[in-house]
Amino acid sequence: MSLYKCKMCEREIKTEPGQSLCVCKSCKTSQTLPVSDKDDITAILNRGNHLRQICEFDKAAAIYKELLKHIQNDPEIYWQLVLCRYGIRYEADREIDFMTPKCRKVRYKSVLCDQAFLEAINKSDIQRRNAYCKEAEYIDVMQKKLLHNSQKNLVFNDESENALAAEDLIRRGNLCLEKRKWAQADGYFCRAIAVSPDEPSAYLGKLLIECELDDPARIPELKCDLSFSSNYRTAVRLGCQELETLNRQAIFNGAVQLMESARNSEEITKARELFLKSRDCEDAGIMLEECSRKAEAFKEEDYTKACRILEESISYEETERARNIFIKLENYKDSYIKVQECTDLLLRNDYALEEDYRKGIELLANAEFHSDYDNASRIFSRLTNYKDSSRMLKKCLIKRRLLSFSIIVKIMFIAGVCCAVPRLIEKI
Repeated sequence: MSLYKCKMCEREIKTEPGQSLCVCKSCKTSQTLPVSDKDDITAILNRGNHLRQICEFDKAAAIYKELLKHIQNDPEIYWQLVLCRYGIRYEADREIDFMTPKCRKVRYKSVLCDQAFLEAINKSDIQRRNAYCKEAEYIDVMQKKLLHNSQKNLVFNDESENALAAEDLIRRGNLCLEKRKWAQADGYFCRAIAVSPDEPSAYLGKLLIECELDDPARIPELKCDLSFSSNYRTAVRLGCQELETLNRQAIFNGAVQLMESARNSEEITKARELFLKSRDCEDAGIMLEECSRKAEAFKEEDYTKACRILEESISYEETERARNIFIKLENYKDSYIKVQECTDLLLRNDYALEEDYRKGIELLANAEFHSDYDNASRIFSRLTNYKDSSRMLKKCLIKRRLLSFSIIVKIMFIAGVCCAVPRLIEKI
């Protein structure tokens, strides 16, 4: 059991191996946990978390980037890096008596298409993924409010600039995009929208700022669905069809990445859904077939795993775990029958009997002396009608008699030899 410090109040919380979420007893806040429970990794994460909470975001980010060189499969490290990039510090809200995230940095790129956030999502189980998405959406709303407030402070001192046509404003905005001057570009696109609200190029420009891209052709590099953005939806509604094509390609690229790194059937299912969204892309059909092949392989792996858990189960929790896996497999092989078998076992709740039964089987299999058979017989006689205990009891008694008979035969053989040897010696 490792001591991990709360991301919000920095009090120590106790975590168990394999746990995805926990609630801090001090601040009552639910939070995600790292996959690794090693003490040295926990200490590094606690150090980075402390630096972030005191607003040393760059130093904290450096710690997480260094950690990612050695550990690439822990989504919590990627998520902590996201918090540093967007200047997130958790502060107590007196009105609701709860710790809430506060943004201390203004970034034009939406957290929902940040590469570290996408890595965290792709490498997460479903519990962590839901928690990350919920918090990222909240951070995205806060970022938009900060950007809106900063845009109010943009002042165009040149009166002739205010009179520029929307086309010229968009051209200037695109020039600023090429130089990655996000604030200036955003100012021009906002003015263009004020002059001509139905100009799709202005919304496209604002979308590029939101993604921190200097060229629409780079949208597929994001590997995520941009439909979360109001700028994207508005640009498409106003007739920017090229943007839809680029977005489908971005979804396709994200699906390929997710499929290649998939570790379970849930991730393959999500990749399949993304391929269906981007089915117009070249090779989407081939990728769907590959997804189906991988899905079958994962189903077989899950089925075998669940069967093993059920067979070796000696506790309620293990049987429940096997049952949940069979439920997810739905109609795969005889999963429905296995679900019923797990349910019956859970209702009987005879795990103590099962443990004794297994002990009796082990004793019988390794028995060498009468005492071993006696101990196994006593166990099976107590179990009476459980499984085939009656048959195993008879088997114990038969084997015990055979052991006794073999011992008698050996004694008689030795006695015969002892009698025959002196007579042979006399004849010699």
